[in-house]
Amino acid sequence: MSVDNELALAGIVAVSSAVAPLLVTIVTSYTRRRERAQDYERQDAVAAQVKKAAESLVQSNAVVAATAEVTNKKLDVIHILVNSNMTAAMQAELDATVREIAMMREVIALNRSAGREPHEEAVAAVEATEHKINELRANLSDRLTQAQAVAEVQKKGGGDR
Repeated sequence: MSVDNELALAGIVAVSSAVAPLLVTIVTSYTRRRERAQDYERQDAVAAQVKKAAESLVQSNAVVAATAEVTNKKLDVIHILVNSNMTAAMQAELDATVREIAMMREVIALNRSAGREPHEEAVAAVEATEHKINELRANLSDRLTQAQAVAEVQKKGGGDR
């Protein structure tokens, strides 16, 4: 090999040795920039999905709230109907019991006027019936008081759940 060839070869080796780390740095820098860009794209995609899920959740909550409001209004109507039916049934029971005790007292009075004392069971039944009438009147009075209180709350706008 000639000196010129050796010098050329040495020059090539020297230039390669100097340029190789520079090329490695450039390639590494390019690769890292590309990885960061891909990472940012992934983060943006995840953020978009999170935003979409949050919007969907807000819409879903609005639907649930609207449904709950409708359901509560229907339950209020059912509650009022059941209460009024229960009150009417209690009133009918009270009326029937009052008629029953009137008849029981009339029978006892007829027996006494005929000279016969009433049986102990008849006297006990009258007492039990009087107790039942008092219970029914108290329950009806409580229901009326509660119904008036509910009506006042609803009138003031506080009947919402």
